[in-house]
Amino acid sequence: MRALLAAVAAAVLALPALAQNAPPQRIKGTIEAFDAPTLTVKTDQGQTLDIALTPDAKIIANEKSKLSDIKPGDFVASAAILELDGKLHSQELRVFPEAMRGMGEGQYPMSQPNQSMTNATVQEVNGKVKASQGVLKLTFHGSTPGANGACSGHATAPGKGNCEGTTELVVDAKVPVMKWVLGDTTWLEKGMAVSLFATTGADGKLTARGVVVEHDGVKPLL
Repeated sequence: MRALLAAVAAAVLALPALAQNAPPQRIKGTIEAFDAPTLTVKTDQGQTLDIALTPDAKIIANEKSKLSDIKPGDFVASAAILELDGKLHSQELRVFPEAMRGMGEGQYPMSQPNQSMTNATVQEVNGKVKASQGVLKLTFHGSTPGANGACSGHATAPGKGNCEGTTELVVDAKVPVMKWVLGDTTWLEKGMAVSLFATTGADGKLTARGVVVEHDGVKPLL
């Protein structure tokens, strides 16, 4: 599950690569210090890294949720597998705070066969398909209109794109549902566990536009 959570975070929080052949680097560890805008992290591998947070960097904590908490209008993200029934089945579902609406919007393939990521707005929640299942009807903006009317790809900007798509997502009872809760830099205390994606610039320095941090005893889970 953590690999899926990381995929969601990378799609939303990672800056575009700034140096050739330098994809975003996943960093996990504990905070050594925060002296704005520099976050110093001791990684799980024992390295000490300085990461510059962008001025608009999001400070995020995880909060457990459930399908019944989701309502029309919520903006969600989910990794999903296209199963033999022809439907997308969620593997992990995350609800974004309003301030992050539209981040990573679209529907696009992931690394595994028949696996995709969807960041979209909930239009309808149907929890009565089966006792153990619910279905979310979602809409999103994308970049590539298909010949059959389907829309895919990343939105050109939150709420904007070359096409609009719809999809349905089956959510089984065992699928983890989480909320991202926004905080501020006061949460970046020494000793707190963090997980983030940082991009290496041409100058070799690390930059991140978001941090998932331990808060109220809940670990980053990424």
